[in-house]
Amino acid sequence: MRDQDLRLLLPSVAVWIVTGVCLGATVRTAVMIAVGAALLGLAVAAMWCAGRLRWGFTGPALICALLAAGCATAMAMRLETRDRHPVHEMHGKVTMWLSLQEDPVPFGPVSAGTVRARVEIHAVARRSVPAASAELIGNAQSWANLSPGQRVRAVVTVGSARPGELVVARLRASGTPERLGRPPPMQRLAAHLRDRLQRSSSRALSPKASGLFPGLVLGDESALDPDVREDFRDAGLLHLTAVSGANFALVCGAVIFALRLGGAPPKVVVIAGALSIIGFVVLVRPSPSVLRAAMMGAVGLLAVLSSRRVQALPALGGAVIGGLVWWPELARAPGFVLSVVATAGLVVVAPGVRDMLRAARVPGGVAELVAMAVAAQVTTAPMIAYLSGTLSLVSVVANVAVAPVVAVIGIVGTAAALIGGIGGAQGIGMMASELLIRAMAPEMWWMISCAERLGSAQWAVIEIPDGWSGLAVATGLSATVVAAVAGARRIDGDGLRRALARCRRGLARWAP
Repeated sequence: MRDQDLRLLLPSVAVWIVTGVCLGATVRTAVMIAVGAALLGLAVAAMWCAGRLRWGFTGPALICALLAAGCATAMAMRLETRDRHPVHEMHGKVTMWLSLQEDPVPFGPVSAGTVRARVEIHAVARRSVPAASAELIGNAQSWANLSPGQRVRAVVTVGSARPGELVVARLRASGTPERLGRPPPMQRLAAHLRDRLQRSSSRALSPKASGLFPGLVLGDESALDPDVREDFRDAGLLHLTAVSGANFALVCGAVIFALRLGGAPPKVVVIAGALSIIGFVVLVRPSPSVLRAAMMGAVGLLAVLSSRRVQALPALGGAVIGGLVWWPELARAPGFVLSVVATAGLVVVAPGVRDMLRAARVPGGVAELVAMAVAAQVTTAPMIAYLSGTLSLVSVVANVAVAPVVAVIGIVGTAAALIGGIGGAQGIGMMASELLIRAMAPEMWWMISCAERLGSAQWAVIEIPDGWSGLAVATGLSATVVAAVAGARRIDGDGLRRALARCRRGLARWAP
C-alpha cells in the first residue's frame, strides 16, 4: 500500500483518542491536554528548524498535535457549556418543553415497555433555557409514536447524566406528553413514506416478511417478529435491519450506475449521487447514527466503485475526523467503531477480494457483492464478538448467501417507499408499491430461510467470555483476520486460477 494512503490515519487516531479521553474528563483536564498537545507541536517544530528532524516525520507530527490541541480545546468548551447549564445540577420533578431529536427506541427488558430517545430542552417551568441535549426514558405507549422534531410538554424527573456523555441530564417522563404543534415538514414526509411502506408490506407479504421488509429498507424494526429477530441475530444478519453505510452505498450506487449507463457526464453523476444520499437521509429520518452511516456509506461506495484505494482511505480518515468533531460522543459509541471497521474492510479488503474473484472469471456484479459481504463480516466479527458476548460461526456464509438479494431488496424497496407516498391510500401509487413489494416475496423467503436454517444450528453461535479473557479472544480473532488478509493480498488472479485448477485435477484423480 502506498504511503499516501495512510496520510490521515494518524490524525484520525489522534482525534479519536483525545475525544474519547476528554468525554470522561473535566474541563481542567481537557485544557491541560490542549496545552500539552500545543507544546508538543511547538517542540517538534523547533527541532525541525534546528535540523534534528526530517519533514517526513515533522509534518504528520505537527498535524496530529494541532488537531489534538484543537479537538481538546473544543471539548473543553463543550464541557464548560454542559456544566454551566441550569439543568445540569437540577434534580426532582419538573415540567419541561422538549423536542425529539431521534426516533424513540426500546430500552431495557421488553416486558418493561419503555423507550429511550435523545431530546432537546427548550424551557423549564415556563422559563426559557439555552438549548441542550438530554436523554429521556418514557413509556412506550406514550412516546413510541412521536416523530423526530416533534415539540412536546412533559412532566419529567431530572437525574444526573452518565459519565462519558455531553447531555446535561437524564430525564424520566411521567404520564403522557402534550404535543405542541406538528413535526417539521421533512419529518412528516419521512413518517408518511414509512407508514405507506408498512401498509404496502402488510398487504403484499406474509406476516414475518412484512415485519422484516421495512427494517431491511429503512431500518424500521417496529413490526419485526421476535422469532425472526432471534434467527437473524444467531445467523449474524441482524445488522441488516438497521440503517448502515451499506444501505446508502446500495441506493447511491444504483443511482450512479443508472446515470453511467445512460451516458451522463461525471459532474451530473457526482451531483446526483450526493442528492441521493441526502434524500435517503430524509427518508430514514436524520439522526447522528443515520448521518454517520451516510458518511461511511459514501466512503464505502468510493472504495467499491473505484479501483484507487488511495482515494478511499483519506476519505475514511476525513469522515472519522469530521464525525468526531461534529458528534464527540461517537468516540465511545460501539456503533461508530463497527461502522469504521466495516468501512475500513470495504476500503482495504473488498477491492482485493473483488479483483481476485474477477481474475478467476467470476462475474463482476457477483464479485462485488461477495467481496463487500466477506470484507464487512470478516473485519467486524472480532468486535461484534467482544461487544455482544457471542460469535456467530455462520455469519460469513449467511451474509454471502443473502448478499445478492439484499441489494435487490434495498433498491426495489426504496423505490417502493417513494412510489407508495404518491396519491391517496388506495391510489395508483400504493398499487404500484404493493406490486413491487410482492415481487420481492421470493427474495424475502430466501433471507428468512437462510436465517432459520443457519441460525438454528446448535453450533452456529458460541459464547465469548467477559472481561480480559473475552478481550483476549477478540484480539486473537483480530490477529487471525489480519494474517488472513495479508496472505490473501499476495494471491493474484493467476495464482487463484492455478490453485483452483490443482483442486480440480486432485478431485479428478481421486474420482472413480
